[in-house]
Parts: sequence; C-alpha cells; structure tokens
Amino acid sequence: MNRDAFRTVVKAAITYDGQVLIGQKEAVDDHPIGGEWHLLGGHLAFNEDVEAATRREVEEETGLDVTVESLIDVMTFAWGADDEKNSLQILSHCRAETTDAVAADDLQAVQWVDPDELTAYLTAEEAERVRTRQRQRVFFDSLSER
Repeated sequence: MNRDAFRTVVKAAITYDGQVLIGQKEAVDDHPIGGEWHLLGGHLAFNEDVEAATRREVEEETGLDVTVESLIDVMTFAWGADDEKNSLQILSHCRAETTDAVAADDLQAVQWVDPDELTAYLTAEEAERVRTRQRQRVFFDSLSER
C-alpha cells in the first residue's frame, strides 16, 4: 500500500470565549486546500500520541499552547483527484488560554470566528462534515448556545 494514499490527520476545534479558530492555508497549487480556510491540524506521525500530535500541530501553525479537552469525532474521507487518497481524521476540542494566535508553518492567516458563521468560511467538504456529522454538529451548536 502506498503510504501517501492513506493518512491519519489530527484536527483541532480550538475555542476561546465561544469563538473558533480557523486557519487559511498558503495559496499553493499543489495543496488540496491551498488558499482555503479550515479547522487546524495536520498529519499524525508514526507512533505519535494523538493528543501530543494535536498540540504540536496547533503550536506549529499558530504558536498557541492548547489543552486537548475531548474527542469530538473520528471519520474517514476521500480526497484528491478522483478521490484516490483516503484519510482517517480525528477531531478534538482544544481550549486556548489566549487569542494571540499567529499564522505560521503553512498558514497565511488565522481568524477567530463565531460558531454560527463557521461553515461560511470552511471548504465545502469540511463545512458539509460540520453540518452533517452528528457529533460535529452537536459540538458546534453547543458553542452557539453559550
């Protein structure tokens, strides 16, 4: 099996005072979401702890030190030309102690958004998952109720 054909991805729903942090990937042609807004995260390294990987990815991309609060959802999805690649995605709720996030690593911008406006920013595929996957929908709806 081609290791590039299947990846495990850790994603972070980072919150602070009811807001959610999103990042915009650098606008490069060879990245499937280049220039797009998304929930932050990245690849899980071989033999790496999921919570440690989530904290590492957030720190690399934003400079924030977050606390991983809970698991929100685990799912698979296909991507790439003709959906030839597959990923396992592990989405966790992370709490930030500050809003002092900066775009780093492969991000060109970061932004705190209201949970009610989240799907308007995200890629179509990620917005669809937030709207239709029950655990994600319940989590983000609960932020709006606070």
